[in-house]
Amino acid sequence: MTATATSSPTPAASVPGRRPAKRQKSWGERLLRKRGPGILAFIAFIALWQLAILVFDPNPILFPGPGEVTSKWLDAAADGSMWKATADSAYAMIIGLVISLVLGVPLGLWIGMSPTADLITSPYLWGFFAMPRIALAPLMILWLGFTTDVKIWLVVLSAIIPIILSCKDGVQTADESMLRAARSFGANKLQLFGKVIAPGTLPFIASGIRNGISRGFVGLLVIELMVGTGGIGTEVIRSARDLDTARMFAFTATLIVLALVLVSLSRRLESYASRWREEVVL
Repeated sequence: MTATATSSPTPAASVPGRRPAKRQKSWGERLLRKRGPGILAFIAFIALWQLAILVFDPNPILFPGPGEVTSKWLDAAADGSMWKATADSAYAMIIGLVISLVLGVPLGLWIGMSPTADLITSPYLWGFFAMPRIALAPLMILWLGFTTDVKIWLVVLSAIIPIILSCKDGVQTADESMLRAARSFGANKLQLFGKVIAPGTLPFIASGIRNGISRGFVGLLVIELMVGTGGIGTEVIRSARDLDTARMFAFTATLIVLALVLVSLSRRLESYASRWREEVVL
């Protein structure tokens, strides 16, 4: 009687020519890889700031250290002035940006698709884009008074023009070969816009939103610094008048964080809306 040997299955890793499966990275590893450089850059910035204080020993009124700024931030947070100022500025900024998007994106797309509208509006759009926002502040105050509305509409006037121009440029740089291919398959204007123009315009819309955020913050600060209608800019100018530079730095840092949060949200929305696009990593 012949004994038969049972053969065990060969592991997948030992099969010649087959690559071993890649280990899935944990959530912590992905987060560290994504946020690690930014965290290290922030730590290096604080270290250089503190080193400059130790080496040059400047007057605290002119250039406070990170410890003094942190202490003033905590004091402002404890007495509630930090949260009130941040809420006032964030409210005006967010409402102004929403209005700018609702009006600016459709208007920019329409101007980009209409050569006649582009010819008529382009000189005015670029002229308004180049005009300093501080020139509009007295007129806005005259119309709307010393209210929150004046901040909201100055944000709108600051942010809507970059959004319109970016959307217009996005439509005008649509791939002509894809447009011809869609027309050859019988696509009408609505289908051309939904299937070809709108997806290709998403990066331009996102760029316009980021530019609108930056210019909207400039408009917001202009009105808050000028008339003291509340918000972070008002606290900054009050601190400057009291020669409390550390407190001024604390509110300025909060404003920077608020801007970074809004820019990060715009990037996330862009990634979500453009998730169908192939991500290319160099």
